[in-house]
Amino acid sequence: MRNIFRFLLRLAFCLCALSSLPAPCAAQIVVNEFVADPARDWDGDGTTNLRDDEWIEIRNVGTVPVDLSAYRLADAEGPTVFRYGFAGTLDPGAVRVVYGSDSRAWEEANGFPLYGLSLNNTGDVVSLYRLAGGDTALVDSYAYREVAARDDRSIGRRSDAPSVWITFDALNPCTATCDPAGTGCFPTPGLQNTCLTPAATATWGAIKGIYIR
Repeated sequence: MRNIFRFLLRLAFCLCALSSLPAPCAAQIVVNEFVADPARDWDGDGTTNLRDDEWIEIRNVGTVPVDLSAYRLADAEGPTVFRYGFAGTLDPGAVRVVYGSDSRAWEEANGFPLYGLSLNNTGDVVSLYRLAGGDTALVDSYAYREVAARDDRSIGRRSDAPSVWITFDALNPCTATCDPAGTGCFPTPGLQNTCLTPAATATWGAIKGIYIR
């Protein structure tokens, strides 16, 4: 029995070491939802700006809080050009939204060109990296195509099946097959992606009042 226990313990350590999840093993930060082509005032500053109103949301799908100070956002240019560096802690199940205006402020504070999140409307890659010592590890990424980057469509994970991506297209309905599939749901920056089927009728003002800062 003791030998079996030792074997299982060693196996658990090996699985933890081989896992791509950030330490501790129970923690995992993922890209959860994003808008690449904003046509509304998503960041709530009173103006609509193609650069400042882009947004990317991350989520802690693990079971313990995670220190975000080592995490960085990037686009297809990869880790040579980071667009945003996080700070603070993210609790289990919680989300964090980064707007283009946040990215621009971070770039300015760190002496980088002021591009914001720089999500191309013709398609791009949203990437999340983690810095550890001298290493830069890709934690999560999602490559999207042009159809996913049309006005105010967000792309995000299903809350009940995080490996499945869907399109939140209530503000710009898909008239043809979307990739990923459209849902008729509203984008939800700062909230869990609980709408998985067509949303009930609601005004943009009502939706905006829920989560705009």
